Amino acid sequence: MPLKILHTSDIHIGMRFNNYPDEVRGKLVEARISVLDRLIDIANKEQCDLFIIAGDLFDKISKIAKKDIVSVIKSLDQFSGECVLVMPGNHDYDNGMTELWDTFSKNITGKIVLLNENSIYNLNNYDIDGVIYPAHCDSKHSDTNNLSWIKELEDKPDVKWHIGIAHGALQGISPDIDNRYFNMSERELVDIGLDLWCLGHTHIPYPNTSIIDSSNVFNPGTPEPDGMDCKHGGNAFIIDIDDNKDIKATAVETGKYRFYDLKYIVEDERDFEKIEEELLSNSPNRKMVRLKLTGRLNKEVYDIKGDYYKKFNSNLGYFNVDDSELKIKITKEIIEKEFTKDSFPHKLLNSLADEEGAMQLAYELIKEVKK
Repeated sequence: MPLKILHTSDIHIGMRFNNYPDEVRGKLVEARISVLDRLIDIANKEQCDLFIIAGDLFDKISKIAKKDIVSVIKSLDQFSGECVLVMPGNHDYDNGMTELWDTFSKNITGKIVLLNENSIYNLNNYDIDGVIYPAHCDSKHSDTNNLSWIKELEDKPDVKWHIGIAHGALQGISPDIDNRYFNMSERELVDIGLDLWCLGHTHIPYPNTSIIDSSNVFNPGTPEPDGMDCKHGGNAFIIDIDDNKDIKATAVETGKYRFYDLKYIVEDERDFEKIEEELLSNSPNRKMVRLKLTGRLNKEVYDIKGDYYKKFNSNLGYFNVDDSELKIKITKEIIEKEFTKDSFPHKLLNSLADEEGAMQLAYELIKEVKK
């Protein structure tokens, strides 16, 4: 009988988003909670047998209110499949002394299994002929991963499915220059010889394609985008393993909000119109946009750029603009209006009138000196 899994990680419930205005921050905080319900709904519609959270369900081990922990458990209990597997990651690590996981353990039902020990978890009580090998995190940072106990096993149970769950940086995918995040390689994982590896930690999907049929190592990325460096729309994997242990996975977009870090060169009003068309189409209220503008504009267009900004502010979920490198295009008319005839600036700028770039630079230097 085949096995179907919803694989997610790095939900980071409790993330604060303090760099955003209060109204926006509240929406982003709530989105990290509501995405869990969306994931459960997807898993139920897909009739998944297992729901796997491969670390960082919570953003930290402290300051998570008990009511929020209980609310998370209630959401997980809505899974209609056999079993929910939750493993501590490096943000919500379990060193045996954390109130978070103590509270979690005391409130979970039999459907939820906390994978916080270096031991094999047998799923026969859930009508699944398989076992789980967790490599959880017991600290926020470590220069070694937690795979060693699995590598040292001499005998593995005689069951159909052997599934590893690990949290840490995957070489070549996750940035880990200082080797602080339980670093592991895909080759290292494959050589252990399990049927499937479900990873967490990296917030981008791996493999990063919509349908995968040539891998047994998966990292879903965060299901709800969490910042300007997150380029995808939130991701989870639906993983199918058939009776021959052939694996096929499908990526599912799961996020509510989408972050856009955009840069444009603006030369006339048509460029503003193109930006408006892009930003205000397809659910603009779900777009978090940081915009950097450069270029030179005629004064008439420069003076109305604020009208576009107001429109973006009122329609987008979040809007921030840096136009410090967007300047007025200098013309002879501007020179005549701003500088006394036959003054040094007036003579200098008019002498450069045939060299647009030089005239522009000279004007900006003069304006800078006048400040």
